[in-house]
Amino acid sequence: MKRNNGFTLIELLVTMMVIVVLLAAGVPGFREFVKNNRVSGQAAKLIIALQVTRSEAVKRGSGTVICASTDQLTCSGNTDWTTGWITFSDLDQDGALDGTGTCTTDADHLSKECILRVNTVLMGNVTLTGGADHVFFRPGGQADNGPVIFTLKADDCAYRQQRRISVSRQGHTFSTEQDCS
Repeated sequence: MKRNNGFTLIELLVTMMVIVVLLAAGVPGFREFVKNNRVSGQAAKLIIALQVTRSEAVKRGSGTVICASTDQLTCSGNTDWTTGWITFSDLDQDGALDGTGTCTTDADHLSKECILRVNTVLMGNVTLTGGADHVFFRPGGQADNGPVIFTLKADDCAYRQQRRISVSRQGHTFSTEQDCS
């Protein structure tokens, strides 16, 4: 008698049950892993923007500002940074964008107030609020209105999916993980 090599129905059902149990245990953990990485990535995006703004102030020898913006052309004047932010040169160091448009040439960067960088809406169901509507960096790199504290939080925050991003008076930026509150 010839024997067929293959799986029996029982073996197939047991294998499928093992796969279902492993997926049921792994998918929620993977979802949290993805959400945690998303929050970390968004925090890094803000930290880089703050450091670039400070660097521009030192490089230019004039003030620069990073501020919350809803239209990526003007400062919004509120502390909700989720909708994005802009960085601009602030030659008269009054904390307000007196010019319009983006800097297009090297001469623009030094002769008029204009937008240096734009960051658009944060993705991934997160909320970013700041302790101020803008951060002003002096030519020496100090944050004139520091310390400023930002809170980045996943909308359905669990465990340690909240970040506290601080800008010290000296212009240094720090990030720490926090439990959701």
